[in-house]
Amino acid sequence: MASEMTARIVGAIRAVPKGAVASYGQIAMVAGHPRGSGAAREVVRILNALSRKENLPWWRIVRRDGAIALPEGEGAELQRELLRQEGLVFDREGKIAACFFWDGRIDVDF
Repeated sequence: MASEMTARIVGAIRAVPKGAVASYGQIAMVAGHPRGSGAAREVVRILNALSRKENLPWWRIVRRDGAIALPEGEGAELQRELLRQEGLVFDREGKIAACFFWDGRIDVDF
């Protein structure tokens, strides 16, 4: 059984609406993760382990600067395309503008 924090992180990932993105750290913060900088790594771990099983919108989670963290040839192209299909726009550096970042509001409790 998943820990309460894992469930909260999964809930935060699911809460990111279509047409928006969130950073790994933002997801951890919304979930109430207690561990500062290590929290973003926990989100990465959960995405790697549970994205497929839990049908998570993994493509909506990016770096805090709006860049895609996945390497080219290892999923970055698919993530970019899925985000474009949701109406997100990339700048010349391949980053998503701050206006597309989720405001962190959640309508339900975890």
